[in-house]
Amino acid sequence: MSGKTITVTGTGDSLFVAPFPAAYEPMLKKIADFIGSCDVRLTNLETNLSDFEFCGNAYSGGTWLNTRRKYMDDLNRLGFNFYGNANNHAMDYGHAGLLSTIAELDRRNLAHAGTGRSLEEAEAPAILSAGGRKIAVFAVDASMADPSRAGRATHELPARPGVNFLRHKTSYKVSEEELASLRSIAAKVRINFARELSIATGYQTLDPEGVFHFGELEFTTDSGVADTRCHAGDKKRLLDAVREAKKSCSLVFMLVHCHDDDGICHGNPPSYYREFAHDCIESGVSAIFGGGCHSLRGIEIYRGAPIFYSLGDFIYQGPQVEILPADFMEKYGIDIFSSAKDALWTRSRGGKVGLHCEKCNYQTVLPKLEFTDGVMTEFKLLPVHLNFEREDDLKGLPVPAEGDEAQEICRILDELSAQFGTRLKLENGFIVRT
Repeated sequence: MSGKTITVTGTGDSLFVAPFPAAYEPMLKKIADFIGSCDVRLTNLETNLSDFEFCGNAYSGGTWLNTRRKYMDDLNRLGFNFYGNANNHAMDYGHAGLLSTIAELDRRNLAHAGTGRSLEEAEAPAILSAGGRKIAVFAVDASMADPSRAGRATHELPARPGVNFLRHKTSYKVSEEELASLRSIAAKVRINFARELSIATGYQTLDPEGVFHFGELEFTTDSGVADTRCHAGDKKRLLDAVREAKKSCSLVFMLVHCHDDDGICHGNPPSYYREFAHDCIESGVSAIFGGGCHSLRGIEIYRGAPIFYSLGDFIYQGPQVEILPADFMEKYGIDIFSSAKDALWTRSRGGKVGLHCEKCNYQTVLPKLEFTDGVMTEFKLLPVHLNFEREDDLKGLPVPAEGDEAQEICRILDELSAQFGTRLKLENGFIVRT
């Protein structure tokens, strides 16, 4: 790169479903100015773009998310030049909603990655230009519903639209005695009857020695097996794409959408995520920007490259979802013609539970990373909060954090990052490494 410096910022989830109120204007400028000071500006678009002309899918990412096309004018004012859309909400409105999102981003000439009309499109990076250099940006979903996966065409069948994906396998480790107990319980309750029939007719393979399936759950007596591990074929496909991009691009970045944790603390990433992140960096990725779990997770600096296991929410407008399908109402036992506002109120048990009740989901940071000749030479984070204490339309929109709020965000992130050997401090309004 001949001494050329390139700066990058990235966020967690922009769960953006409503226009920005006029009162947000001065706050928006502060955030937009910071984002605009970087060459590469990335976010995860956690919604679909349509005007509700498509039916809701039979499954969703938890809440059916959709944003009217014209509202993208507001989000674009923040200055992002890339939108990742590989996430668990990409198929909330089926293939039609996904294709509408792609079409709207294309119509606006906005770079994006992570979904496509085929797996080839979904797994391809967006190519940005900064300082006369090419930058590749990938997006992958590790917490998708299986039917949302993009697929390849054959000579006889067209490709399947969907998300770029990383599957994983989970194994629960038990003793020989515990495995024997599981076998006994399974036989008693007949939980494996359908599985055994599938094995007998050749549709599934036998469990290897020391492994037993209790329904859909896999148990093993092998203490050396990782609790979770990447699907080997998916990982190879994704890493091959990274290596190919690295041949022609000066820098490669990866957005990862992951809801899973290590089963001990929601603030800890699962082992398969760490496996994938490390392998990405070894294959040429310069930074990983994670999201999906709605709150901050720790930062690891691996071989000089930062892994943000989760940047949490950058925008969270979940309570402002405009329309919901009958499936949502039926799940919570209310009239299918209820308003979205009433339905969300019912789900939250009268505003007492839900993501909007937890302050940790309204705290994040905006990184500013500097790369010179492909090496990270500066690392600083702007503390940001999403107006948790407000009860109006400003709640969920990002604002630079100051004073005690900035100190709290720094303390939380420092504690989460300590397990990776990363220690942080607040210095002149920014979080930096100690």
